Amino acid sequence: MFRFILDAKKLLILMIFILSCSEKTIIYDEIENKDSTIQTSTLPQTNSKLFQTYPKFSTRDKLFFGSVKQSENLYSLVQMTLFSGNIPPVSLVDLLADSIQVDSAMVFFQTEDSLSTGFDLGLFSITTENDSVFSDSLNFYNQGDFVDFESNSFLLNEVYLSPEDFNPDSTGLDTVKIMFTEEDGSLSNLKEYFLDSDTYPARTFMLKNTGSTLDELFSLESNESVNGPKMRVWYKAIIDEQTTLDTFITFFAQKDVSVFSPPAINDQDFNYISLNSGSGLRSIIEFDLNLLDTLSRNELFKNSNLVLDVEDSNLLEEDEFYVVISAIQDSVQNWNFTSPFIDTSVGGEDSSSEFETSYTIDPNFVVSRKIEDNQVRIPIQAFLQGYKNGLFQHNELMIYSAPVNSPFDKVNLNLNTIEVMYVEP
Repeated sequence: MFRFILDAKKLLILMIFILSCSEKTIIYDEIENKDSTIQTSTLPQTNSKLFQTYPKFSTRDKLFFGSVKQSENLYSLVQMTLFSGNIPPVSLVDLLADSIQVDSAMVFFQTEDSLSTGFDLGLFSITTENDSVFSDSLNFYNQGDFVDFESNSFLLNEVYLSPEDFNPDSTGLDTVKIMFTEEDGSLSNLKEYFLDSDTYPARTFMLKNTGSTLDELFSLESNESVNGPKMRVWYKAIIDEQTTLDTFITFFAQKDVSVFSPPAINDQDFNYISLNSGSGLRSIIEFDLNLLDTLSRNELFKNSNLVLDVEDSNLLEEDEFYVVISAIQDSVQNWNFTSPFIDTSVGGEDSSSEFETSYTIDPNFVVSRKIEDNQVRIPIQAFLQGYKNGLFQHNELMIYSAPVNSPFDKVNLNLNTIEVMYVEP
């Protein structure tokens, strides 16, 4: 009798365990009658916002020249190291000592590009009294926060680059050389306006097209590349009355930046989801997610996509463009256009009291997809499920150009109705 009671207790415990397991999360592929459990609905858009943030580039390893896609590359700045990379190190101003005779110098850059038409590349020295004249944040919109580079520069030398100059070597790179010699007077300019870092401590070159407009894109490797800008100086050092050292030293780029005017923000952009990393143009859309509040917690979202159609763009046939969509950490309060570079205050309101002009991405939902056949489809079921389960608190999504895109590429997109598919338990 005791053994019978014990077996009965075990059976009861087993039945309770089986019943508790029957409340497991439903997996879509395990549903026997899928058609009767799948529901669809639409999520209407309730608001949208176009805004501008600080431009972000994926091409920091390039210095650009020329005009392309409604963008014009204005100039590039390169700050050189104060000391050479040799042992013992030699400073720029050391080369002006009485015991040193500078014979020649060369500023050189490397490129993997070719040219269809030639142009004049001018090399200037920034002649301010400051030792730090630019930063990575310098862009077309905030140039006024920095020194006027055009007015505070001296042309050291220039070189004409022709299509015939470029025959890539085994590494796929060509070298652009700007020579300085006594014969043409250019070495005297370099010594006075660049090597004299006590008088001109910026030690910054400015490169720009000094001739006719270049209607194509040409680039040089920047400081971010292992093939960045360098300056080599050949000189003789008098050691004593009987000894003269004939040698050279090399200086390296310390930091650099290209400044260009990106595609303009125009009235038409406000009618679309407009994206361009060169101008920092992004969009935010808000949806009515009340439907999600009516659903039970166990319901699963399947095949829910945000579909965007290309209205217009400056993309070429071979260009690729990736669109990123992400959740944001703070809800949008101001649905008007905002910009860190333009005073968007209304009625005399202090622009500093404006709501945020940039928004923090929530890393729990970031998805990127490529535009194909003039359309991009981005899955958002993870966002909807997270919103339903309390992971996301806000019903807005940010849309922006992926970091891998060219800063010169711009697209305007139309939003289709979002169709959501969910599974009822």
